[in-house]
Amino acid sequence: MKNASAQVNITINGKELQVEEGISILFAARQNDIYIPTLCHHPALSEWGGCRLCVVEVDGSPKLAASCVTPVRGGMSIVTDNDRIVESRRTMLEFLFAERNHNCMFCPRSGECELQRLAYELQMDHLTVAFSFKEFPTDVTSRYMAIDHNRCILCGRCIRACQEIAGAQVLGFHHRGPKTMIGMDLKTERSNSTCMDCGVCMQVCPTGAISNRFRSHYAVKGHAPTSEKVESFCSLCGLMCPTDLYAGNNQLIRVDGCLSETAGRPDKGQLCYKGRFQVFQAPAGRLTQPLVRQPDGTWEVATWKDAIQIVAGKMADIQKINSGKALFGITSGMVSNEELILFKELMEKGWSAGYVDTLDGRYFRNLAAVYSKGNGAIAEASWKTIGESDFVLIVGGNPVRTQPLLTSLLRKRNYEENLKLAMVSHIDEQPSFITDYIHVHGHHLADLLRTLAVEAAALRKDNPAAGSKQSKGTATRLSQIGLADKEQGMFTSMARCYAEAKNPLIIIDTAVTGMTDCDCIAPILDLAKLKTAKGQEGQNLLILKPAGNSIGAWRAGIAAPSAPEGKDHLKGGIVLMGEEPALDEDLLGRIHSSEFVAVLTSYALPEWLDRAHVLIPKPMWMEQDGTFMSLDALEKAYRCRTLLPPEGVRPTWESLAAMEESIGMKNRIKSWDELRKKTEEMM
Repeated sequence: MKNASAQVNITINGKELQVEEGISILFAARQNDIYIPTLCHHPALSEWGGCRLCVVEVDGSPKLAASCVTPVRGGMSIVTDNDRIVESRRTMLEFLFAERNHNCMFCPRSGECELQRLAYELQMDHLTVAFSFKEFPTDVTSRYMAIDHNRCILCGRCIRACQEIAGAQVLGFHHRGPKTMIGMDLKTERSNSTCMDCGVCMQVCPTGAISNRFRSHYAVKGHAPTSEKVESFCSLCGLMCPTDLYAGNNQLIRVDGCLSETAGRPDKGQLCYKGRFQVFQAPAGRLTQPLVRQPDGTWEVATWKDAIQIVAGKMADIQKINSGKALFGITSGMVSNEELILFKELMEKGWSAGYVDTLDGRYFRNLAAVYSKGNGAIAEASWKTIGESDFVLIVGGNPVRTQPLLTSLLRKRNYEENLKLAMVSHIDEQPSFITDYIHVHGHHLADLLRTLAVEAAALRKDNPAAGSKQSKGTATRLSQIGLADKEQGMFTSMARCYAEAKNPLIIIDTAVTGMTDCDCIAPILDLAKLKTAKGQEGQNLLILKPAGNSIGAWRAGIAAPSAPEGKDHLKGGIVLMGEEPALDEDLLGRIHSSEFVAVLTSYALPEWLDRAHVLIPKPMWMEQDGTFMSLDALEKAYRCRTLLPPEGVRPTWESLAAMEESIGMKNRIKSWDELRKKTEEMM
């Protein structure tokens, strides 16, 4: 076997180099800042050698070699640029242009297209070969992406990205010869395919064949890109995926994942549809000025200072008449730690509010109720252990909707490594890649999980009483739950897989933690303890959270330990919103009888226009700095703003700090640096 670190001597363009044996000529050249053009190559994908733009001359051979798939060897002499090589590249490029209709003037990638750039680079101002293309279809059935097969060069990048990064196996070459095109599943449209809309195919596409249906009009300029790239991360779901944000003229134009084999992330830097596309789907009615409801029900614009004073005055009046117990504060779990800390301080120390909670407080209370019967909260496993687990059990709803990126990782490992997957749920929605799936009614889910824990314990290898069949009484309990014979066999298979797994992982979906009856959680913890070493509680358990910074809000102590006994006594309060596109009935029910409601929000949603009394604008999550925590509470990161908020929209912390000042709070926050330091100390 060759030593991977062995070094060999080669020559590139007359320059003697020492490189690692076995790497490709292309990689060796790029390590030494020697340029070789490519089209089908992408650093995050396997090599294919299909475009032939990277050809080089090796040892004077008359046959040019594709540098991306040709390994180096000792003594090799390589030429990357001469008349013969340039002519070959230009010919291949001409054929690519002739085979499809690359109408650059009207392409959304014009100015950023790799094919177009190579045409300029190789001085290809006309074709010496005849056009041979016929009209190809355009697929616009997806709400996120459009596929124009007329611009496709069949480089295969999208296919390899779909397989190697997303693990989806959706894309492939269809037909043959000049009719060849990229197809989905069995020649279906994207809207009817198994595509999860992650968009990694679009990110690696070198042309305008796959384009973003959002903001494309900002990109059609036909000249060099004028956007600025900002390195950041997505805070929408708690995985803190690294992103490259492209903005121009204070408009978000594109969001890319940081594709890489390294960085310690099993997802290789991909994004899901939430982080790549939903950031563009802001609700209508951006709030740019404070609004105050008048006695006749109409809304009038107010100054920022007047709006703050009105809020402080109304809250003080209610406090004076009814005491602080009549005041409430409710915050989103999507805002930053700094906003959470300041909001809590204002409500509890400033107004002595009787009820302070998060929008997802019931999830916290359900977990806390179970933990209170044991030894307190447990430390969860890192979500990254999905890449190490040999059996994964999903309990609850379909993570395709709640955590699409985690679902992509599971699907990829299932395809590549035959990872054993199972799911039990009270929601009848089975992911296509999970075959061991048991659906039961909600009131039977806890019974099923308790039985699963008992059965798994009986089947453990270290249990001398373990057998190959169901333990005594299991079949009876499963029949009472309503499982048919086929499902009972599947149940036994699940129990055995969990019992025999060396490193299992249980994922609890929000559909379970958000249930009115939280009896399902305790048996899940019992099941987890079966495979937990002493002192390692929680290392095989991952609890999904409802919002991107839910764990930050819970760690800050904002989620109320109990729901208010009655809602009628809540006379007035403040709601701090995040990026929720709509309001749920739970929140509206908690504030329905309030005499006064002030809302800090980015959008004037219809529900607020019907119920609130003061609306104070706040920046969107990309328009202000802040610290966020991952859903497993193992990571914390600070994100700088990408865009400037609309004129007159002040940072959220300034609005909250102004309220502190208006009521004369002692030891109030006076600057952002002070708030950030305090947040770091507390969290």
